[in-house]
Amino acid sequence: MKISKVSLACLLALSTQATAVMAETEDGFEFHGYFRAGVLASAENDFKRAKFPASKERLGRLGIESDSHFELALQKNFNLDNGQKIRIKTRAGADNSKSAMNQLGANADSTNSEIGLMETFVEFEGVSDTGVLWAGKRFYGKDNYIFMTDFFYTDMSGTGVGIEGVELGGVKWDFAYVGSDNSADTDGLWSDENNLMHAMHVSANFGSFELHGMGKYLPDNTVGGEKFADSGVEMTGIYHSDSVFGLSDKGFTKYIAQAGQGLGSGQLLGGTLTTYNAWKPGNGALEGPSKMKKVQADDTSARALVWGGYFFENGVSVFHSLQGQYNNMEDGAKDYWTSAMVRPSFPVKQNFFIATEFGYQYNQWEDKNGSGDNATQYKASIAPTIIVPTGMGPAPEIRFLATYLDGDKRDKDFIVGIQADMWW
Repeated sequence: MKISKVSLACLLALSTQATAVMAETEDGFEFHGYFRAGVLASAENDFKRAKFPASKERLGRLGIESDSHFELALQKNFNLDNGQKIRIKTRAGADNSKSAMNQLGANADSTNSEIGLMETFVEFEGVSDTGVLWAGKRFYGKDNYIFMTDFFYTDMSGTGVGIEGVELGGVKWDFAYVGSDNSADTDGLWSDENNLMHAMHVSANFGSFELHGMGKYLPDNTVGGEKFADSGVEMTGIYHSDSVFGLSDKGFTKYIAQAGQGLGSGQLLGGTLTTYNAWKPGNGALEGPSKMKKVQADDTSARALVWGGYFFENGVSVFHSLQGQYNNMEDGAKDYWTSAMVRPSFPVKQNFFIATEFGYQYNQWEDKNGSGDNATQYKASIAPTIIVPTGMGPAPEIRFLATYLDGDKRDKDFIVGIQADMWW
């Protein structure tokens, strides 16, 4: 290939300019991560492994969180002399969509773990007047999270491009396109039924109030040869309060309302095609990667959540969550669930506290012919916990767990176990 003198001169000029800019930089390296590792055993089943004994997202995770998990995130930062910034972000973690051993295995042999690359994306700061430009594969929207239940009420993760924090009219805006597909599809990416879902997200942050909107398109949404909705819309509103139900300023409360239609209903309310969204509480009939896309154009869903915490002067804390979702299907079927949980924790000394947790849930479902049923479940947990407060945020914990679990559609059980939990 021949290069003209003019082209070569341009290339050399651009190369020289880039080198000059990059030569004067300050760079940094960050290492973040999270893991939980534990075992739970059922006393009613001769202390065999307790395999996902209940819905932690509704009853609270303490004492019934049987799955282990890990994530390791590496980040490289470049701060250029002209004020622009580059952040290269990667994250490896347990590939739970391929192997349940990641969630339940207790063997220390590394062969029982599947590892996947969860995030590979880059951020540019300073290329626009305001905001941060990003592109790649990433977790998106997962900061909308209830830590006591491990419930992500938005999870819009996937591969795409966007800009966050753009200031327009005194409001901070986010704009993004995210593509996603079903990673757990046994037919793989070549399957005619595993098409790419396109999602356009926009949000506005008014300070104490956030408003999110998302439109979705999934061409030829076919599951098992049956056609389903190929589009959908949804809205999410989040209000952040520095008081506890307006009664006290010794805590906080978050109020969340969500509604969606078509691909914005069921398991997909608040999210894209992710393994987490396939199993989170939504429409019980649609749980699982192979079912989550089976929504009709006129299916509708609404979800409400209220969660927060209250902090006493003596160190006692009480976290709470109230939540529920209602689904109305095009064929006349209905499905809904509600739940409540509370986690009081009592400090004993600097490196030791006792956490307790109580949860209750109610489900009701009805098919298109009017036939249905309902179910209740509840639990009580206690967790003596050893902790090392770092004063910097991360606080590693070792927990000893005991849980009483019962319900009208299941036998009572007593579950015991241990768990190590750490983020940094």
